[in-house]
Amino acid sequence: MSPPQTLYASTAARPAQAQPTTLVDLIDRVLSGGVVVAGHVTLAVADIELIDVDIALLVAATAKLAER
Repeated sequence: MSPPQTLYASTAARPAQAQPTTLVDLIDRVLSGGVVVAGHVTLAVADIELIDVDIALLVAATAKLAER
């Protein structure tokens, strides 16, 4: 008896094969879509807050920002 075979209607339905991602590809993907990095930092000593910082960073290509 032969093993079962899976038939695909199109190539889009096939499972993706792992391909290496380069740093350039990663940066291009981030800049094309944009990303927001947000953070909150508190410096406290003996439960007394000395410094409280909220950070929001928007990273996107200038062309994407001009569209909005």
